[in-house]
Amino acid sequence: MKKNYLFLILIAFISSCHKDKTPDLPTGKGVYIINEGNFNFGNGEVSFYDPNTNALTNNLFQSANGYSLGDVAQSMFIKDSIAFVIVNNSSKIEVVKLPSFQKIRTITINGSSPRYVLPVSDSIAYMTELYSNKIYVVNYLTGNLKTEISIPQYTEHLVQSGEYVFVEGKKIYSNPSAKCALYRIRINDNTYIDKKEFVGDAEGIALDSNKFIWILTSADSASATTAAIRVFDKDFNLLFTYSFNQLDDHPSMLQIDGARGYVWYVLGKDIYKAGNGFFPGWPTIQTSATNIYSTGVDPVTGDVYVSDALDFVQQSRIYRYDKNGTLIHSFTAGIISGNFAFNHE
Repeated sequence: MKKNYLFLILIAFISSCHKDKTPDLPTGKGVYIINEGNFNFGNGEVSFYDPNTNALTNNLFQSANGYSLGDVAQSMFIKDSIAFVIVNNSSKIEVVKLPSFQKIRTITINGSSPRYVLPVSDSIAYMTELYSNKIYVVNYLTGNLKTEISIPQYTEHLVQSGEYVFVEGKKIYSNPSAKCALYRIRINDNTYIDKKEFVGDAEGIALDSNKFIWILTSADSASATTAAIRVFDKDFNLLFTYSFNQLDDHPSMLQIDGARGYVWYVLGKDIYKAGNGFFPGWPTIQTSATNIYSTGVDPVTGDVYVSDALDFVQQSRIYRYDKNGTLIHSFTAGIISGNFAFNHE
């Protein structure tokens, strides 16, 4: 009996040591996958994928910091050796050090519902907002809110071209006459200057190597306007327009490749590659995904990543394709994988 008791103590000790051991965190270059988690469940997280070894690390933030990331991990932006993780329903940005993913600071804006972040200097970042017509200007070195930029509608993605930031303005569907927009903000005084409006809704913006701004807009059945891709320079001169042929074409999730020569977008279950004179492009990737929820294009390798959210409860399936559309690898990440961030530093 005594021997059995000592054996059980030993097993319990070994088990407790195993539970307390911190898992090895990934180092080096790779792909961060931002998993939203379920709304109000507080199970948002970040995964890391090493494309050289196909190794995957889930629950990266929890492992590095000892507490959960929060509710609805929306997006992530990498600047040098710092990453900004937007946690939408927790009203915060977690600023972390790479590659350790240890927290530097938490920036909280009470009552906010942040979407995307863009550092515009070595201390200042812009953050878009879901429920208010404003853009937050934060000092990410101190964590303080510097000011707010009033804007006519709620906003999502941002890109910087020269002295301006261009912001995707989303359509308000409760207003039948509402339009989407591309907004221009001057950085040196944080001032909203002007906009270009479009029927339909904005389905992504991107910046090419010439610092030209691409925007994809959806079809609008009420005005019988098809979806379109437009390109502007930083002075808002229209350089190019392609209008889709069919009103029932619904392209979305505009991305741009590493060479900045081609754009990618989702149409149905296919992912099209277009550009360099070829529009609307061709279906380079034909997926078997149940629910394509997000895409990302590696800016160096040109590999295309596709998230299939499946039933929005189980872990998402991630597909990795090369730039020619050949499947390289597939794996599962976290729940509702909604954003990709690429680290090549």
